[in-house]
Amino acid sequence: MFAGLNHVNEQTPLPVRVRSRMLSLATVALVVTLVVTAIIGFINVSTQQRAMTELRAHGDKLRAMHQALNDADADAMHVLTGEAGALRSYLPQAERLTAAAAAISDDVAPVAVPSAAEPKPLRELVAGLVASWNEAIDLASANNGQAGLDLLAARRTGETVAGIGTAIGKVLAETDELLRMHDERIQAGTMLVLLMQVGAGILAILGLLYAFRSSVTEADGRATAVETAEKARQQVARLFEMADVLQSASDHADANAVLKATAVELVPGFSGALYVFNNSRDRLVLSTTWARAENDALPETINPNACWALKRGKPHLNRGDSTKLCCAHHVGSETSLEIPMIARGEIVGLLQLFASGISAVERLEHITDLGSALADGMSLALANMALREKLRNQALRDPLTGLYNRRYMEDCLQRFVRLAERENREISLIMVDLDHFKRLNDEHGHSFGDQVLRDAALTLTGSLRETDIVCRFGGEELVVILPDCPLERAADKAELLRLRIEELSSTHGADISASFGVASVPHTSQSVTDLLQTADQALYKAKQGGRNQVAKAPLRPYRADRLSDELAAIEEFPRAAAE
Repeated sequence: MFAGLNHVNEQTPLPVRVRSRMLSLATVALVVTLVVTAIIGFINVSTQQRAMTELRAHGDKLRAMHQALNDADADAMHVLTGEAGALRSYLPQAERLTAAAAAISDDVAPVAVPSAAEPKPLRELVAGLVASWNEAIDLASANNGQAGLDLLAARRTGETVAGIGTAIGKVLAETDELLRMHDERIQAGTMLVLLMQVGAGILAILGLLYAFRSSVTEADGRATAVETAEKARQQVARLFEMADVLQSASDHADANAVLKATAVELVPGFSGALYVFNNSRDRLVLSTTWARAENDALPETINPNACWALKRGKPHLNRGDSTKLCCAHHVGSETSLEIPMIARGEIVGLLQLFASGISAVERLEHITDLGSALADGMSLALANMALREKLRNQALRDPLTGLYNRRYMEDCLQRFVRLAERENREISLIMVDLDHFKRLNDEHGHSFGDQVLRDAALTLTGSLRETDIVCRFGGEELVVILPDCPLERAADKAELLRLRIEELSSTHGADISASFGVASVPHTSQSVTDLLQTADQALYKAKQGGRNQVAKAPLRPYRADRLSDELAAIEEFPRAAAE
């Protein structure tokens, strides 16, 4: 019944879940990137700082050696010139110079000096220089200082010191360049790490903003989903309520009232109409409408062959501008949604919903599922009512003639007799029996006899009042109940019926007639049983009298005397009035 309703998925929609998962992965990747960047930056800075520390230590050694070289050279000159205490200062400086030369000799390329044809290692040059200084100091110690100075000049120690200083200065310059390079690398690495940290921070902020926006969107989506689910729950509850109330509907009027009340609540702003099949199922008859103007009339009937919804068995949209496939029965400028009402595999009716305006098509498409659910619930109710009516007819009517059966006749007769006794009213009964019906069956066949019975039943029902009741008593016997009809009038009616049944002879080409027995309450009978017996006796009397005639049941003695008195009083009334 509710298959047409939209089902709300309480889980997060797939795109939202995908975005959330991608955001989580991006956050993890960002965190990993930040950590890896920090580690790489730390390793880079540490490596560069360690290299710079080594370079600074090496530079300090070079500067210490250069300083020791200059100090030793100056002290040697002071000793040679006879300055007091110069020798005491020279000796530690010479030792420090020798040690420093041994420590950094491998880090300094061979030095070219004027006194040597080829460049010599730093250690060898320092050793030769110290030896020359020592020899000169020994000469000065022997009071021959000038000889010592000449020795140093001959060996060109000053040029050697200058060459060594130039070589050390060159190495120091290279060291300073390396320090500057490492410092620039540290600064570049630090700046890169800082930029990456800033970029990661910006990305993190953007991620947070996106996450917040996604959370807001997801929250709005969930709120909308909850609202939609609540609305759908209310609609389902209302449809269940409609189905429950429809179970108590006894006829189409009750069902129409339930449908109108439910449709106004579930699909407000839409007018509608309900069409149901007639008994012959060749036309759809307008059953009810709602929310429509009085001057906006709909066709009273619809040909099923002119409706695409019934042909296809699916909802169909008739646009007001007729730009697309439109049913032949559609009238007016409104857009209509037509939903076939199917129950137990059979179409039982048609539900129409109308809308007008620019967005009429979109509005009707939006409520198609709800309209289908409404049609399903109503179609089941219509099918149940049709089934109840069919069962009721099967229980109360004769399947051959369509007349009420004997059980209905007995119940109805009992009710009318009691009403006549209580309110002092009259009720007559005519018992009809087709003459020589067995001979008709034997000569013309049972199909012919069945047709005669059906035509006789139609003749009786067509010749009586709407309040009169015709029943099949059994076989070829029929009973007519005439409420508020005295005995004499009932006899006259029976004679009219006799003549009309006799006219069937020319239609069927055979002798067709009927005998009639007439009785009434209170003139001939007092109870239902007595009424049936007296009518049957009158019928028997008509058959004995030669058939194809009407016989009345005799009046009861009490009623005969009373009737005689009444007739006498009526005759005396003009005479008394004249006197």
